Amino acid sequence: MITNILIFLIAMLAGMESVLDAWGFNQPIIAASLIGIVTGHPVEGLMLGGSLQLVTLGWMNVGAAMAPDAALAAVAAGILVTGPTQLPVMQGIALAIPLAVAGQMLTIFVRTLMVSFTHMADAYAAKGQARKIEILHFTGLFIQGLRVAIPAMLILALPAETITQAINAIPSVITNGLQVAGGFIVIVGYAMVVNMMASKTLWPYLFLGFGLSAITSLNLTAMGIIGAAIALIIVQLTKFNTTEVEEQASMVPEDQIDQPLLTKSDQLHTFFRQGFLLGSFNYERMQNMGVAYIMMPTLRRLYKDQPDEFAAGLKRHLEFFNTHPYLAAPIIGVTMAMEEQKAKGAPIDNATISSVKVGMMGPVAGVGDPLYWGTLRPVIGALAASFAAQGSMIGPILFFVAWNIIRLATLWFGQKFGYQQGTNIGMNLSGGLMQKVTQGASIMGMFMMGVLVPRWTTMNFPLVISKIKNDPRNVISMDSVNNVLQSNHLTGDDIVKLSQQLTSGKVFGNFQVTTLNDVFNQLIPGLMPLLSLFIVIWLLRKNVSPITIIFGIFAIGILGYAVGIFGV
Repeated sequence: MITNILIFLIAMLAGMESVLDAWGFNQPIIAASLIGIVTGHPVEGLMLGGSLQLVTLGWMNVGAAMAPDAALAAVAAGILVTGPTQLPVMQGIALAIPLAVAGQMLTIFVRTLMVSFTHMADAYAAKGQARKIEILHFTGLFIQGLRVAIPAMLILALPAETITQAINAIPSVITNGLQVAGGFIVIVGYAMVVNMMASKTLWPYLFLGFGLSAITSLNLTAMGIIGAAIALIIVQLTKFNTTEVEEQASMVPEDQIDQPLLTKSDQLHTFFRQGFLLGSFNYERMQNMGVAYIMMPTLRRLYKDQPDEFAAGLKRHLEFFNTHPYLAAPIIGVTMAMEEQKAKGAPIDNATISSVKVGMMGPVAGVGDPLYWGTLRPVIGALAASFAAQGSMIGPILFFVAWNIIRLATLWFGQKFGYQQGTNIGMNLSGGLMQKVTQGASIMGMFMMGVLVPRWTTMNFPLVISKIKNDPRNVISMDSVNNVLQSNHLTGDDIVKLSQQLTSGKVFGNFQVTTLNDVFNQLIPGLMPLLSLFIVIWLLRKNVSPITIIFGIFAIGILGYAVGIFGV
C-alpha cells in the first residue's frame, strides 16, 4: 500500500512537472529512477531512466506545440519494469514510445480544457478576486498531475499482458502516424515565435540561420555564438531614434524614481512563484493565468488600498502571454518595475505595459528555446544518462543539481536585472537601451529559429519516385563482398579494389531508387520543414487557432503514413 501511494505521488509530481518544465521530475532519468527506488529495484529504474533520457533528448515543448509526453512514458514504463510484472528494460523502452504519444494526447486535452478556466479567471479579475484565480491556476496544475497518476494506478492494477495487448491492439497506422506527426509538430511552436517577431528587417536573419544550419554540421552552441555576434554587430551599427522616449522620460519625477515601493519580500515571493508560470497553460492565451499569479505580490503591495486599480492590474496581466518559462524572468522584472512607476504616478498606461511585455516575449523565446531546450538540457541529460544507464545514482543527482542551478540562477538574476532596468525605465528609454536589447534579442531569436527548423524537425518522405534497373556489368556483387568479410581474409588489396570499382562508376544493388526525400534534399536540405513553417504562419495570421493546427498535423501524419508519403 505504501509503495502504491509513493508511486501515485511520484506520478502526480511528474505530471505536474511535465507542464511546468521546472525542477525536472518529468525527465525520465529522474521519474523512472524514483519509481525504481520506491519499488525496490533502483538499478533497473536507473538503467531505464538513463536509456529513455537518451531517447527523449530532442523532445521539447515550444509555444503551443507539445512533444510526446516523457513523464507518462517514464512513469508507466518504470512501473512495468520495476513493478510486479518485471518486464525487461528493453521491452519497457519499446512500450514507452506509444505511451508517450498517449500522454501527448492527454495533455493536449487538458490544455484545451484550461481555455474555460481562463474565461472564469476574467470574471474573477473584474471583481478583484485574486484568490479564486490562484485556485483555478493550481486546479489546472492538479489536473495535469492526475493525467499521469491515473494511468499509473491503472497499470498497477492491471496485468502486464492486458496492458501489452491493449497497446498492441492500436493499429500501427495510428501509432506510427502519430509518431510521424510528433516529428514535425514542433513547427507550430516555431511559427508562433517567428510570427511574434516577424518584421521586414528580421526575415533575412531567419533565412541566414536556416541556410547555415542546412548546409553545415555546426552544433547549436556554435550557431548561437554566430547569432550573438551578428546581433551585436547590427546593434552597434544601428542608430536609434530616442527623441520621443526622451520626452516620456522627462515626465517621470526624479524623486519618485529613487523611492522603491516593492520590498525584498515582494521580490522573493515573485521569484518563488515563477516556477509555476505554466501551471494553467491553455490554447487561447497560453501563459496568461501564470503571469497574473506571478504578478499578484506586486499588485497587492502597490494597490492594497485601491481595489479598482488592483482589479485592473489583474485584468491587465490576464492578456495573452507566451515565452520561454525561464527567460520570462527579465520580462516579469521589467513589468514589476513599470507597475511600481505607474503606482508612483509616472505616465505609464495599460497599453505601455502590455506593449513592453509583447515586444520582449517573442525575442526571448527565440533565444531561450534553443539555448535551454535545444542545448543545455540535452548536454546535461546525455552526460547524466551515461551514468544512469550503468545503474549509477550519480546520473539523476547530477542532472537535478546541474539543471536547477542553471534554472534558479536564470530566474533570480533575470528578474533582478529586469527590475533594475525597469526601475530606470526613463533613463533606459532615453538612452535607447530597451530598443537595443529588443533588437539584439530579436535578431538572435530569428536567427536561432532558422537554425532549429531543419535541425529539430523530422520529416521523412520514403515514397519511391523512380526505380531504375542498373546495368548488371556495373553492379558490385554483395555476395562476394560478404564472403570476404565472413572469411576474415579482408586485405588492403581488397579495399583498394573495391574503392577503384566505386570510383569507376560501379554501384551496389540492382536498382537505383529515388525517393521523395531525395528530391527535396537535392533542391534544398530542410526545404519541407521551412515550407511547413510558412504554411503554419499563414494559418496563424488567418486566425486559425494553434490547437486546430496541431490536430490537423496529427491527421496529416496518420493519413500521410497510411498512403506511404510519410515514414517513421
